[in-house]
Amino acid sequence: MAHRGVNRRTFVRAAAGGAAALGAGAALGSAAAPAAAGGRDVLMPRGRVGLQLYSVRDKIAELGFTPVLEELARIGFRQIEFAGYSSPAEPGLTIAKLRRLLEDNGLVAAASHIGLGALLDPDRRQREFEIAAELGMPYIGTASNFPGDTVDEIKAGAERFDAAGAAAAEYGLRIYQHNHSAEFAPTADRPDVRRYDVFLENTDPRLTFFEMDILWAFGGARKYRQQLGDFNPADYVNADPFRYIAFHVKDGVPFDDPQRGHSYQDVVFGDGVIDFRAFFGSLRVKGRPLYLWEQDRAIHEQPDPPGSLGAAETSYDRMVALRG
Repeated sequence: MAHRGVNRRTFVRAAAGGAAALGAGAALGSAAAPAAAGGRDVLMPRGRVGLQLYSVRDKIAELGFTPVLEELARIGFRQIEFAGYSSPAEPGLTIAKLRRLLEDNGLVAAASHIGLGALLDPDRRQREFEIAAELGMPYIGTASNFPGDTVDEIKAGAERFDAAGAAAAEYGLRIYQHNHSAEFAPTADRPDVRRYDVFLENTDPRLTFFEMDILWAFGGARKYRQQLGDFNPADYVNADPFRYIAFHVKDGVPFDDPQRGHSYQDVVFGDGVIDFRAFFGSLRVKGRPLYLWEQDRAIHEQPDPPGSLGAAETSYDRMVALRG
């Protein structure tokens, strides 16, 4: 695979001026994993590979969407999941301009994360749905924990999600919930029952969908193993594959203490311990969802530059090289 990199001089110039495009040239610190021998299946088709922009939020704030989206397109990403639509570096950027910027770079607005309150509040969600529809995205969701700790509280929260799903359908949208580890904890009143199971079973499969954050799902399995036993996150997907519209393809290494945070620290794709070949290879339905790279801590990657964009490029190369 030809090696691409962020041109450091151009990057610094863009950072100083906030408008210059990012170019190619300097090598990244980590080499991409080589493609496997022929005859093995691609596990993440290039056209379905994207990212959650939260991973490069520092560059968007510093440089604006224009140079960052240009660079992500150059790397090879095609699907964009938003985490907000504004940048202090581009105060005049409208939703219409943002859509043209995506189109000019061959990018697709796949989805967006909004707050739980904005999703569930009938008055607030209308504007969010209008923006999503204007950008042409099919999905809009939240990375917030679904509400409720007892079985009945979670059921009530599930009903509110379904109501939001019905409202979103009027705009041609589907809603989804993105997990962290806490969703896999036991309920407060039924310590033998997972919160996630209650929510999954009490939401309408026609109205509420899911984005599985793979690392945090493994984190939930590890963190609550003593209370509830182990599980394989892929089993949830295989049980109802068409409810899982996207994956956050996030790699990580375990903390010594399984109870710390989400039980894992996220790292550049390929530097962690998650067996993505086994995970994706075990799925009954392959190549249909979105494969969205996310690394919450990418903004801390050194050296910077390339920083989070360097992490994005290394992760992209390794993702599309993965064969089953």
